[in-house]
Amino acid sequence: MSTPDPIETILARLLPSALSDLGQLGIDNMLDELAHANVVPIPTHGWRTRSWVGSGIAAAIVALGILLTLVSNPSKLQIHPNLSPIPQPGWILVSESKRIESSTDEGWQESSDGSTMHTLSLNVIEQNEVRDQETGMLVQISDPHEELILMPISTF
Repeated sequence: MSTPDPIETILARLLPSALSDLGQLGIDNMLDELAHANVVPIPTHGWRTRSWVGSGIAAAIVALGILLTLVSNPSKLQIHPNLSPIPQPGWILVSESKRIESSTDEGWQESSDGSTMHTLSLNVIEQNEVRDQETGMLVQISDPHEELILMPISTF
């Protein structure tokens, strides 16, 4: 086993040599000069104005891009969704049913024109079954809702 002295000498060779006093003094002077250099203060006022102006310019660029896209392709101007109950191409209506789950007699009610009506409340379930032409998958669509039937009363 080796003695610790040779290991310490090997490790001492790995350490960098120390700076000379003159070199250390030069580095200290340079750091002092940099620390006392004239620093330009950042203005604290006006940042809100600059941020609003920048945001406005960015919003104008985005609006212009959207406007140019819509003008070049007018078919995108139609924003309303397709609300038609007819299934879209690719879907085949297989069956359609409407059934009354329950009914409740609401009694007599007066309509807006002053006539008396007999009211019947119905809980109705409409069901449609459609098939996807591409996958063959069957989809059942249920629409439960309440309907009111108003029947005029002619005799009391």
